[in-house]
Amino acid sequence: MAEKTELEPRLEQSTTSHDSDLPSVRSHVPYRVWLVQGLIFLERAACYGASQPFQNYLQLSPDDPVRPGALGLGQARAILIIYVWLIYIYCTPLVGGLLADCWLGRRKTILLGFIVYTIGLAVLTGTAFSQQIRGTGGLPGFIMGTLLIGAGIGAVRPNMSVFIIDQYPEEEARVVKLKNGSSAITSRELTIQYIYNANYWIINVGGLAGIVTTLTEKHAGFGYAYLISSCLMVVAAVLFQVGYTHFVTAPPTGNVITSVFEALRRRRDTKHRTPISLVQERSSAQENGVVFSSEDEILLRETKAALKACLLFLPFPALMLCIDIMDSGLVAQAGSMQTHGLPNDIMYNLNPIAVMIILPFFQGWLYPFLAKRNINFSPQHRIGVGLLCAALAIGYTAGIQHLIYITGPCFARPLECLPDNVPNDVNIGIQTPTYVLLALGEILAIVAGTELAYTRAPENMKSIVQAVFLLFSAFGAVIGVGVSFAAEDPNMVIVYASIAGLLALVTVGFEFAVIRNIF
Repeated sequence: MAEKTELEPRLEQSTTSHDSDLPSVRSHVPYRVWLVQGLIFLERAACYGASQPFQNYLQLSPDDPVRPGALGLGQARAILIIYVWLIYIYCTPLVGGLLADCWLGRRKTILLGFIVYTIGLAVLTGTAFSQQIRGTGGLPGFIMGTLLIGAGIGAVRPNMSVFIIDQYPEEEARVVKLKNGSSAITSRELTIQYIYNANYWIINVGGLAGIVTTLTEKHAGFGYAYLISSCLMVVAAVLFQVGYTHFVTAPPTGNVITSVFEALRRRRDTKHRTPISLVQERSSAQENGVVFSSEDEILLRETKAALKACLLFLPFPALMLCIDIMDSGLVAQAGSMQTHGLPNDIMYNLNPIAVMIILPFFQGWLYPFLAKRNINFSPQHRIGVGLLCAALAIGYTAGIQHLIYITGPCFARPLECLPDNVPNDVNIGIQTPTYVLLALGEILAIVAGTELAYTRAPENMKSIVQAVFLLFSAFGAVIGVGVSFAAEDPNMVIVYASIAGLLALVTVGFEFAVIRNIF
């Protein structure tokens, strides 16, 4: 993720108006940022490593001759359970954001989240072993474990996105000498963009843990697969505790939601008073703290800014519906194809691999290339292009499903026409473009959304706005719950085509709003 342009140690304070004409470069990234990046890697590796086997664990039975599972609930019920869990883990960050911004602070909330997260993975691991050995405890343990994991995610995920920028303190722009002898001016905006791009790259490196856990699931069993994730989370929790006092964190600001309602009440009361009564009551009212003050006005302006930032998240339910398909629908689709000895859920890992390859190209070449030519590829436009890529991905997936249905031996009823659950004669490799296009969508849209959630949120609401960003993803999972009732053969072509069409309409609407400066 290194940029092509590097800074020399000598820095000069920016003091003249001419400095504004200099090209902008990112500033130095403090070491604490990279420590937090490492913790995020471990947390995401634990999460992806645990969740990737979910579809097979829930859908397939242990006596399946081709791909052994655990609970044997079937495709539709497995997809439904996964979508319900996704809704849950997208909603819990709202509680985690409120805890951090209003009461505990980000550092304490993250520590609490790591503890709960670790307990949840331990429950999931233990009951998976019980299901594997005794044939009991799998479903209750899955429910309890994933509930605890979701609570841990809610405390960790929205706060880590802000906590990482807490480690990069505010600083004035400075003139720096580049290695080629030219001068440039540091930009906090570019540095934050770089940190979030690096963060998303690291998250996807963590996503490769799924390769290990899916292979472990196939050859050793689900208990050992979940044990890997449990160990990763224990390491993350221990490292965070060891470095606890070295991290920078913003203190909680009190219950901002209550403060907003009180400010609205005071403004309403002030508007209903006459000018004479205001003069007469000002002295006693100030003593009782009921006068609408400039602090109230600032708080309400900040709240309005936070709500306006949340408008940018409106297209994300449709986008996340497409991305969440990787956890369920695409795994099930791969199971109906020829995998040539590979686990059917290993294809998911093409997505993080694609992100790891493409994102450094964007950060190191494409974005600087556009900036030098004064082409404004703003976060809003990046979101629009990302939405388009995801729509193309799911449209292509509908084409794959059509190919599966017109290919033998079982045609529109894969795995059902022969006693040995034989898949149709379609090579699993044709799923590759789907994962690459979805990776492009994530790189452009999700990174830009996270960046806007931070830069446009007031200081006292940053974790809350990040949580709202994740909450909009829950709406996508809600749509997915409805889709899951139809998500079975021979309906899947219609399902994928409908989702692609929905996202295409959302893309057009969002770009129209951006062009009209509605956001």
